[in-house]
Amino acid sequence: MVEALHDHNPWWDQGTDVFDLPTRQKSDFYHLARPEQQGSQFEDQSILALVGRRGVGKTTLLHQFTHHRIADGDAPEQFLYLPFDANPLYQLQSDEQLRRAVRYYESRIHGRTADNNPHFILIDDIHQIEHSNKPTIDGWGTGIPNLLEDTPDRHLVMTASAGVQIKRELANTTLEADQYQIQPVLPEKFRDYLFTLYPDLENEETRVSPTSLRRGEHSLPAALQSGDIDPLIEEFRRKYDQVADVERRIQSQVVDYLSMGGTISYEHDGVVESATDLTADDYTRLRENVQNALYQDVPGFESIQTIADLERLCALAARNRAAESFRYQDLVELFDVDRRTIADSYLPALAELYLLTGVTEYDNSRPRGVRLYLRDTGLVTALADGNASAVRNDFQREAELARVAAFDHTMRFAYGINAAQGNDPTPSVQYWRGRQGEVDFVFEIGETPIPIGLAYRSRDRDEALAAIQEFQNEYDTPVGFLLAGDTVRGSKPVQQVDDNILQLPYWLYLLLC
Repeated sequence: MVEALHDHNPWWDQGTDVFDLPTRQKSDFYHLARPEQQGSQFEDQSILALVGRRGVGKTTLLHQFTHHRIADGDAPEQFLYLPFDANPLYQLQSDEQLRRAVRYYESRIHGRTADNNPHFILIDDIHQIEHSNKPTIDGWGTGIPNLLEDTPDRHLVMTASAGVQIKRELANTTLEADQYQIQPVLPEKFRDYLFTLYPDLENEETRVSPTSLRRGEHSLPAALQSGDIDPLIEEFRRKYDQVADVERRIQSQVVDYLSMGGTISYEHDGVVESATDLTADDYTRLRENVQNALYQDVPGFESIQTIADLERLCALAARNRAAESFRYQDLVELFDVDRRTIADSYLPALAELYLLTGVTEYDNSRPRGVRLYLRDTGLVTALADGNASAVRNDFQREAELARVAAFDHTMRFAYGINAAQGNDPTPSVQYWRGRQGEVDFVFEIGETPIPIGLAYRSRDRDEALAAIQEFQNEYDTPVGFLLAGDTVRGSKPVQQVDDNILQLPYWLYLLLC
């Protein structure tokens, strides 16, 4: 590795000219690098770990951050990049290779800069040197405290497939919990895709921000505390008014996003205006990336003997599109494993990679079934259809993907609000079945449940509304949401349809998550 350091860190000699990056910043870049502020999330603690499945853009984020800081005036020598997946030989005696690489950097490279400048050691794919199945070999966690010792301006940034890989290695070190943070990296949201397609929407007058919905006097938590939802309704209306003039433009891109999801639309060269611009090869590549993630990453943190079952579970979820729940007993018979393997092994492994989330019924301590949501609608298309034509030509299929995307965005919505309130930000979104129908999504802020019904098709509106009303009567919740597709007509796009139920356009909800 030492011999190849200059190859992996060409900016030391050539500056920013060496970077070959996508034409736009990955969405996570803005909250990680904070380009308009001093400092960054990379510097808020000694260690920041970016976790997510292979191909989601973790390496791109490291390079975008490095490029940004050098272009902004930092010395190129402040950044050391170590890719442990670039060469299998780097993974042999990795603890010694890591020490030697850092020692070379300290003596030959970093010494060129001022002593008081922060510097960053970026360790890509650190899970490759975990060595969890070799008890006589130390994993990477053993040497990490030594890298930080007596170097207050040093920050370690690492990538891995799953948060458990980071927690497991650091649990047996002298590091305190507040010395490291784990940040998941997920596929791009609808908002990210839209801003790429129409950069003018990021202008101050049209850029709708979810911040005021997460905290402050017009936020959802404030409405829960006061019981008065009028300020929240007005805030949603202000958000709508910001983009009302381009509503049709935004609506027209919903089906393309549903067809592509957030991985293909980012990885593709240039801006993808329509899913018809994609080929079957794009979806094949996405499917193969997921296969690689399962077979190469899962063994590192889960002792699952039949990795192929995880791929089969994803394919089952793609075919079902979360239209109905699977009984655990049916899954047991289908996969020929016990329930514990499904519930405690298969589903957690897929959730750790942010590939698939198993959802159970709200307020049911002994659920008999589980609903399977893939976290990227492009993967649904890749596994079930192979191209976008089936989605664009079938409104029923479009509505089903709209439910999958709404779940993923609700997970993000719940995370953002709870994190802003200082609550446990780990999102949990469930469904609820009543006598009048189903509430599609339920999440909690503190201990208060928020019901969300989806009426992407006009015929679904009455049942969705009745289910939300029944839920509110059952749990005495102060606010609920009805998400309406563009075929659901009303006098006002944002309207109060009941005392405590707010109807929002589906596209606006995605934009604000």
